[in-house]
Amino acid sequence: MAYLKNLSKILGITILMILGLSFLNTILYYFDIIASSVSSVMKLITPLISFFIGSYFLGKKAKKKGFLEGLKLGGILILLFLIIGSLTKHSFSIKMMFYYFILLFTASVGGMAGINRKKEN
Repeated sequence: MAYLKNLSKILGITILMILGLSFLNTILYYFDIIASSVSSVMKLITPLISFFIGSYFLGKKAKKKGFLEGLKLGGILILLFLIIGSLTKHSFSIKMMFYYFILLFTASVGGMAGINRKKEN
């Protein structure tokens, strides 16, 4: 039960991080502080940063196999993205599948980095 509580907490933090960084990107673009090309890159990088950081913290709390913790978190978030995309009638393409694979890889690397940086007691 403690594992599910920890997973849901980190899942919420990751989603809030994605929303917060997206909001910041929108505000900066709206007030013409950043260019359109920078805003487009930030839209792609925001989930990558959020997945890595969320998986990093989840990996820090794991006992072993941090990459698996990252894959779990990434899989849950990608499944959530797919559900939201299907509800909004967003078309699924090979390019999106490749992007989701990159997100899964980033989450896996974040979990591995988290478990390697864990303090030994």
